[in-house]
Amino acid sequence: MNDRSVLEVRHGTRTIEGETVFFRDAGPQAAPVLLLPHGYPCSSFQYRRLMPALADRWRTVAPDFPGFGYSGTPDPAFLAGSFTSEPCAARKGGERGRFSRRVRRRSR
Repeated sequence: MNDRSVLEVRHGTRTIEGETVFFRDAGPQAAPVLLLPHGYPCSSFQYRRLMPALADRWRTVAPDFPGFGYSGTPDPAFLAGSFTSEPCAARKGGERGRFSRRVRRRSR
């Protein structure tokens, strides 16, 4: 690919359900997307050198999850009951938290 601009890593933010999410993006907009989620306690920064290497064939997107990197920190009330009580409720056959319902709905 001759256009070096697609190899550059772009930075941006999006507001999703009231939370600011930072992301890094590289590659042509029309290319197949390769999502690069980070682990705990990292951020999209760990992919800063990998993204240009893959950008000639893929559009790479590396978001910072809420509370990590340059993304906003969600209100603790949003997380209450989502992570702490979720595993217990799932094991006991109880109702799942709103966070897991939201993630499950989007992953279909």
